[in-house]
Order: sequence, then structure tokens, then C-alpha cells
Amino acid sequence: MLPVLTFAPKRFVVGRRRLLLAGAGTALLVLSIGSAVVASPTRSPDEVAANGSLAQRLSVSTWALAVPIAWLAAPLAEVRSGDSVDLLAIRSGDRPLTITVAADLRVMGADERAIVFEVDEESATAIATAHASGLLIVPLLRSTH
Repeated sequence: MLPVLTFAPKRFVVGRRRLLLAGAGTALLVLSIGSAVVASPTRSPDEVAANGSLAQRLSVSTWALAVPIAWLAAPLAEVRSGDSVDLLAIRSGDRPLTITVAADLRVMGADERAIVFEVDEESATAIATAHASGLLIVPLLRSTH
């Protein structure tokens, strides 16, 4: 005898009950993650700055460089954490020269002895080279507007 050549409808490899339970579990997981994101309190930058260490507040691939106030040719009044500063190097004399040493440095902290800037490799090298060359360093505070 020859086998019957009829086709039966295909059945799901995974049962419908399992598929329904997996969908419900996924929905619950998505809702719980969503509620955790919505319900978590957001912290202001001031709170992060107050609670985090200096290393935690630095951006990726940056360093903190403390520039002594004695290195600066002009005082930098009312500088606060988060302010943006540009540094110029000036040579006076017979052949005066002004160059931009570092631009858009973020102030991480300041006191009466030094200002701590967030710098990249190029800015750190330029600041150190300008000071070692005997150039006067002039800070320029950027406007927030």
C-alpha cells in the first residue's frame, strides 16, 4: 500500500500557552523598566558636583589640571565650577606675540591658590609649554549668553 499524500495543518512548535505567557512576561518587564526610569529622581549638575569625586566629574579622555594663580598675568574674578575659560599666552617686548593656548576649558574648582580646569592632552601640553617658555597666561571668562 502507498502512504497517504495529504498534508495536515502545521502546528506551532511552541505552544500557544507558552507564547502567551512569554508575551505577558515581556510586557511586565518593559513596564517595570519604564517605571524605574520614570520614577528615578534626576539629580542636578550641582548635586552631582557636590557628591561625586573630581575623577567622577571629568568627561571621558580628559584630565584635571590645577593652574596656580601665580601663573596668571591677570586675576580671574568670580570664577565658579562649570564656567568656561579660554587661556591666551602673551609675550611682551620687542617682538610681542599673543597665541591661544587653550579654548573652552571647563572650571572644575577654584580657590585662592589655584584653578582646576578640565583639559585634554593638547590643552595640558600647551599650558605647560607656555608656562615653561616664560609666557604670561591671560584667562578669559566666557559668557553664558
